[in-house]
Amino acid sequence: MNQTPSLGRAIVLAALVGCCAHAATAQVTVLDPWVRGTVEGQPSTAAYLTLRSDSAVRLVSVTSPVAARCSVHEMSISGTLMRMRTIESLAIPAGGAVELREGHDHLMLEGLTHALKEGDTVQLTLTFVDPGGKRQAIDVRAPVVALGATRPGAPLRTTPMTR
Repeated sequence: MNQTPSLGRAIVLAALVGCCAHAATAQVTVLDPWVRGTVEGQPSTAAYLTLRSDSAVRLVSVTSPVAARCSVHEMSISGTLMRMRTIESLAIPAGGAVELREGHDHLMLEGLTHALKEGDTVQLTLTFVDPGGKRQAIDVRAPVVALGATRPGAPLRTTPMTR
């Protein structure tokens, strides 16, 4: 009985399974996206969301048709000084989540083409790269929340008047 053809098929099958497993795309989930509303003439705003991934990836690019430039901003506070800086990429750990939220790291949209009003929707394209260099773009539609609200559906913040 000649087992060479069976061995050959087993090797080819193992190679195909290994190739397909390597080519699998990370499952990235975008939760609760929203964009802060603006007033006429305001050149920039921020977007907030949570990113989850089943495998390690990095967010390497953000684009939007409503902004000339989009980036990830890291916020830090040193004493009484708040600092923001653009970061080249944002790591999302395997099986983990990263929350981009108000007062912390966020997406910055600059060079807005027009004012963003409550009820509008902003398209964001988020591009991720895995450790093997495979890129994945995800289109997100984020609702615009009224200027002064802290999240979708939340009441507007009001500052008490002082005399």
